[in-house]
Formats: sequence, structure tokens, C-alpha cells
Amino acid sequence: MGTQKYLDYARDVVDMLRRSTQRLIYSYNKVSKFFTLKNEYSEEELEVIESMCSRFARTNDLLLQKAFRFIDIYESKGYDFSVPQRISNAYKRNIIDDEKEFKYIRELRNEVAHNYATDYFYELFSEIIKYTPTLLDIVERTINYIETKILAQN
Repeated sequence: MGTQKYLDYARDVVDMLRRSTQRLIYSYNKVSKFFTLKNEYSEEELEVIESMCSRFARTNDLLLQKAFRFIDIYESKGYDFSVPQRISNAYKRNIIDDEKEFKYIRELRNEVAHNYATDYFYELFSEIIKYTPTLLDIVERTINYIETKILAQN
């Protein structure tokens, strides 16, 4: 991939992250107005919560599968690392503060994407709400990294 294609892709990744973040913040703000650990939610409330969870998962995917992967490939001249190594590399770049915490956020994403049991979804929703600000901070740090270390350098 030529330098211009890398730069174009970097801009696309930043744009995707910004749009995803705006949508997640919108849903997070809606859910924060009514969410408490209770046994029953209305169908409308569940729809808003589930939308926020999907946006949380999508934002996590964009970070790990697009942004972190792109940064690794760009900085290693084409080498594509494993997911655990991408997380470790993000930690070394100071994009994330704690590898274990990010892995936990990733596990939450996996629960949203792959778990069809509903016996503990209230606890899952609570954890996603709790970790959404952390995820949003990581997105902002990732955008900042791409803009200052890649886009501003070219």
C-alpha cells in the first residue's frame, strides 16, 4: 500500500471512530437517564439498552480490528499482529492504560455479540454502562495517536 493509501485509510479510520463514538454517546446518554439494576424494563427501554450494547460492541470492533490493526501494519511496514499482540502494542503506545481492562472490555463485546442467554443480561448491561466511558477514552486516545503520529507526520 502506498503512502497516500495509508493516509487515506488513516483518515477513514478516524472518521469511522468519530461516527461510532457519536452514536455510542447518544445511546449511552439515553440509557443513563433511566438505567438502574431492576428486574424489568419496558420494551422501549430494552430496545435502547440493546442499541447501546450493539454500539459498544461495534466501537470495540472498530478499535481492535480497524484502528489498532492499521497502526500496527503502518508502523511495522505491513506485519499484521495477533489480537493479543495488538492489545499489547496499544498499551506500549499508551493508547490503553491496562491490558487486562481492555481484554475485559473485549469480553463484554463478545458477550453482546455471541451470548443468547438472557439470565444475566442486566449484569452485562450494567458492566457495559460502567465501561463505556473507558472505551470512549480509548477511542479518543486512538484518534489522537493516528492524527499526531501518522497524519501530522505526512
